[in-house]
Amino acid sequence: MSLPALNSSGQRSIARDLALGLTTTVILIALILSFSYQVFSSKKLSRDFQLQSEKIISEAGDMFFLPLYNFDNQTLQHIARVYLEENDLVCGITIQTEYKDILINEINGPLDQLMRKDKVLISKAKEIGTITLYFTDRILREHQRTTITTGIIITLVILIVMLVTIHLFMRNWLRRPLNLLTNGIRRIASGDYSHPLPSAPQREIHAIIHEVNSMASQIAEQKKQLQDSEKRYRSIFEGAKEGIMQETLAGSILTANPAAADIFGYSTAEELVQYYSDTGRQLYAHPMVRQQLLAELVENGFVTNMPLEMQHRDGHSLTIAMTARLVHDEERDLTYIEALLSDITRQQQMETELRQAQKMEAIGTLAGGIAHDFNNILSAMFGYIELAEMRAGNDKKLRNHLTNALTGAHRARDLVHQILTFSRKSDQQKKPFPLAIIVKEAVKLLRSSIPATVEITQDIQSQAVIVADPTQIHQVVMNLCTNSYHAMEDTGGSLTISLYDREVEENQRISTSGEISPGKYVVLEITDTGCGITKETQLKIFEPYFTTKAKGKGTGLGLALVHGIISSCQGKIEVNSSMGTGSSFRIFLPAVERDTDQKALETVSSLPQGAGQKIMLVDDEEPVRDILSSFLQESGYTVFTFASGREMLDALDRNRNYHRGPEDQTGTDHHPLHRVQC
Repeated sequence: MSLPALNSSGQRSIARDLALGLTTTVILIALILSFSYQVFSSKKLSRDFQLQSEKIISEAGDMFFLPLYNFDNQTLQHIARVYLEENDLVCGITIQTEYKDILINEINGPLDQLMRKDKVLISKAKEIGTITLYFTDRILREHQRTTITTGIIITLVILIVMLVTIHLFMRNWLRRPLNLLTNGIRRIASGDYSHPLPSAPQREIHAIIHEVNSMASQIAEQKKQLQDSEKRYRSIFEGAKEGIMQETLAGSILTANPAAADIFGYSTAEELVQYYSDTGRQLYAHPMVRQQLLAELVENGFVTNMPLEMQHRDGHSLTIAMTARLVHDEERDLTYIEALLSDITRQQQMETELRQAQKMEAIGTLAGGIAHDFNNILSAMFGYIELAEMRAGNDKKLRNHLTNALTGAHRARDLVHQILTFSRKSDQQKKPFPLAIIVKEAVKLLRSSIPATVEITQDIQSQAVIVADPTQIHQVVMNLCTNSYHAMEDTGGSLTISLYDREVEENQRISTSGEISPGKYVVLEITDTGCGITKETQLKIFEPYFTTKAKGKGTGLGLALVHGIISSCQGKIEVNSSMGTGSSFRIFLPAVERDTDQKALETVSSLPQGAGQKIMLVDDEEPVRDILSSFLQESGYTVFTFASGREMLDALDRNRNYHRGPEDQTGTDHHPLHRVQC
């Protein structure tokens, strides 16, 4: 922006213009001073009033002394009347004795407008009374009023003359350039920096215009830089994937970006800012959470990735990782909190699920590692017990002992099966079937096993088909219902078993365990009115061997087994419970079409009886070899046992006649295989 050229020869000096104006002003001031005498005269009258009132009160003391001393009331009244009627300055008189008895008290006019003078009369060092006179400045005020009236008239005349003079002066010498300067500054203030101000004839005003034009040019450049900076900042602020928020210490939100609004379920940042006026109560899970944040900020000035429990718009809790700092003003006073927010709710859920999966994997690895050895031990136990039963004959006592031993072995086998099931290491016979059939069978069994103090209600609305192991699903229903019964064992209550269909949409949150894939689901809901489950316990109920039951009443594998079965079916479990109001378990299982191909369960045929056929038996466990060999021999087979496959192959190489029929072995010189006895 360039300054327009100016011809200095045509300029008038503003000093000359001001001199003309000041000359006129001085003349007017001289006229004003000529009338100021009246003001000073009023002050003189005021001083005279003071002196006269002092003189009058002194004379009054002498006049009232003897009558007051002699208690001559009539004389006192006469003298007082003379003062009140003949002296224009006296408007009131009060006479008191030394005992404060009032002899005369006559006041004409309001006390706040009168001047009071007191005279104490003393005789022989003893007070005989007090004379009080009240003086009025009415005469002075009338004189002043006259003076003021005259002064006002004169002042008005002077003002009129001054206004006319200033008007002419401003219009001819100052108003035009000043108006030009004012309009230009107003245009600049409105944001128009493109038109420079034209020059003025006065050098001083021209210098001002030059500076204003320079200032406008600088402001225009700074504004452009500021707009560019604001644009970059706004792009970062609006486009950030993490929430950004500024919050006052009192708990109201100053500003937020769209990501912050999205975290808490609002469509716009403005809606988020307008909604919250007390974040400690409305936004944080508990006011103590915000107090802890403030304490940490006051102590350190900032926090980094501090996990905080906050609330979503729809009421569910969020875990937010907050990086924040306290912002101070120029006086180092705290003004607001500036925070960066990240929603780590899903991350924590995934970490929890990962830890659970790692636990299950560890248990599964352990179970898989010991299952072979343990099953071999159990196989030997089953075999020896069954052989003993076969040879026990009619010994009832012995057969009873063997039956009890077999029951214990079955319990051990079931325990291993449970461990393998929730660790997903066991074989499952999955097939499509209507879930309602299993639920109804379980309810029928429950009615006969649960006492009448617990009322069972079923609401079967779904006939949907799922793909799962029916035995395992039956076990899920029985485990959950048994747990509900135990929660109502002492008080009784109501057990409700519901089955209904539900379709889950994309990214729909249906349970506290996280998101679920969209599709059609059949929901099994088991609700009781028992004692309920604490929030802390709900975090651990699916962990293996965790139980709140008394010793001997639970192994801690029931809900872990349920979790493993449902997870293997690609399902989800939701738990809702609070102390004193009961618990509700909702299980979501994917539904399939009814015409899904079903695979029949394979049946195991009974062991055929042998006729001397040769069987090579290989197992690295001696008890297993022994018991299987015994069973096969009892069934009519000739059994050769080996501890490893290498031993079996070596035996085949040494005894070629083993794999030939009896007709092929005649006349052959072989060393026959011996029967291995264990």
